[in-house]
Amino acid sequence: MAKKIRSIDITGSSLIIGQDALAELKVQLEFERIRVQSFFILVDDNTSNHCLPILVSKIPLLEEACTIVIKPGEDHKTIQTCEFIWSELARHGANRNSMLINLGGGVITDMGGFAASAYHRGMSFINVPTTLMSMIDASIGGKTGVDLSSLKNIVGLFSNPRGIFVWPDFLKTLPHHYLVSGYAEMLKHAMISEPRFWKILTKMPMSLIRNWDEFIYEAASIKCRIVNNDPYESGYRRLLNFGHTLGHAFETYSLRHDENPISHGWAVAMGMICETYISYRLLDLSLKQRDEIVKTILANFDHYEIDANSIDELVELTYYDKKNRNGVVLLSLLREIGKAVDGQPCDAAMIRESLFRYTDFRRYR
Repeated sequence: MAKKIRSIDITGSSLIIGQDALAELKVQLEFERIRVQSFFILVDDNTSNHCLPILVSKIPLLEEACTIVIKPGEDHKTIQTCEFIWSELARHGANRNSMLINLGGGVITDMGGFAASAYHRGMSFINVPTTLMSMIDASIGGKTGVDLSSLKNIVGLFSNPRGIFVWPDFLKTLPHHYLVSGYAEMLKHAMISEPRFWKILTKMPMSLIRNWDEFIYEAASIKCRIVNNDPYESGYRRLLNFGHTLGHAFETYSLRHDENPISHGWAVAMGMICETYISYRLLDLSLKQRDEIVKTILANFDHYEIDANSIDELVELTYYDKKNRNGVVLLSLLREIGKAVDGQPCDAAMIRESLFRYTDFRRYR
């Protein structure tokens, strides 16, 4: 019987997707034992409870692995948490010949990759994503890092895992809002590069999707194609930042002010609304496509409420973005659905205008 996996070439890593992905991981780990002295697994409280037992049951070799458990959530994606990870690795005798398996969402794969890459100046790691966000985006492409105070991913480096293994059934362990968060990145992938995939997504509300395998493969393929063309984000890969400059501003603002901060995906969805409006104002994006995008996003995401008093702070936050140059905010924007351009300068007045218009888009729901 043919294996139920599909592989995608990705610079510096192998990406395996499908129902037999964990069986393939088992084969790789058996091979890695030739050189790896010890295995470690990084999880948070959620994946420790819901995903780790599944992983170990399918790969008995990992029964003897040392498990490092951290608190879940973006607010724990810090250097302080990395210090805890490094202390646990040292306490249990990890060295450059050890391997860290990152089992979790984007916080785990971002921070685990960073921690492994810095420990002993380079310890190998594997990503096993468990959320939709990490399956199609965060675990792919070699970006690792942590937040500094409330500034997103401001400390990090490029470091590729030895493999990425996507088992779609991990999505069954997730609350619905985690699926919604990853769906924002899926919409983004389609908007910047693949109008055919966009049409597929807009024909069916996210709430009606039951079999995610094909959707994951389509979205991950787009991410891999872009990364392979620009592994270190010197140009083309910046298209993946569509929605993220304003999205990170929303996310940071929420971390500062909300008792229950919005998720990364929800923030990016709101950022895409603003940057779609800016695309309409500065480039050739048509009014029809602008409204199609906004309506599609708001059909799947709640409108994050802000008031006029919040706008100055949100504008200020966009100036901390890593993509900016010489104090100029640079955005990736849309000329049309499926055609994006990067490095578009945008002044504070236009960002402020987009945020004021964003408050009006509530009526599109």
